[in-house]
Amino acid sequence: MTSPSWATALEKTLNEHEEVRARPIFQVATVDEHGIPHVRSQVYRETLALDGYPYPLLLSSTDIRTPKVTQLLANPHVEICWWIDATQEQFRISAQSYIISGTEHPLYEKCKPDHMAATAREDRASWETRRRQMFDAMSPPMKAGWLRPAPGSKLGGGREESKAWVETIPKQGDLKTDEEKKNWENALANFALMVFMPSKVDYVELGVVPNRRRMYVRDGEAWTEEDVTP
Repeated sequence: MTSPSWATALEKTLNEHEEVRARPIFQVATVDEHGIPHVRSQVYRETLALDGYPYPLLLSSTDIRTPKVTQLLANPHVEICWWIDATQEQFRISAQSYIISGTEHPLYEKCKPDHMAATAREDRASWETRRRQMFDAMSPPMKAGWLRPAPGSKLGGGREESKAWVETIPKQGDLKTDEEKKNWENALANFALMVFMPSKVDYVELGVVPNRRRMYVRDGEAWTEEDVTP
């Protein structure tokens, strides 16, 4: 199935601009149980296109212990805002989010891939393989970040406590000691995929004259596209 033109434009920007690929950061807004909004920056990991579905899925990652996981399980609707300075483009993406934890995690039954009707062809084993591969592909210092105490938790020992944290975790194929293997598995246990299923996209191009803005809405198996005033 042909990708919607907003997705093609995003892919083109990522392919043609090294500085964008090197720092692919977008912002994700959620709402907590009290109706209070929260926004944070996320790293774009990849776009996943599944045969037979009219939407590419945007993938990111998170620590399963962060507050946003609880927020997303209660209200999976999010808005992504991605401003790309190199091309003067902005993508505002309304989407439904899904958290994919390890199969042994207590939250797995609440967020397991079986709940993702649009990705039925990606079974549990496929998602788990993808999760492990994405984790292992990260740099050794970044992998070690998932071994730290829960994000936002108090440091009882102050700044000094952080000096005792594991600084690097090798790729799985380079693990040598039992301690390294244990660290790899424990860090992986905290690593979760974030999957965003777009339903509406507001795409603005300020790098062209006159400026252009298009609204995309997913309607069943197709996307509608409409030019609007920037």
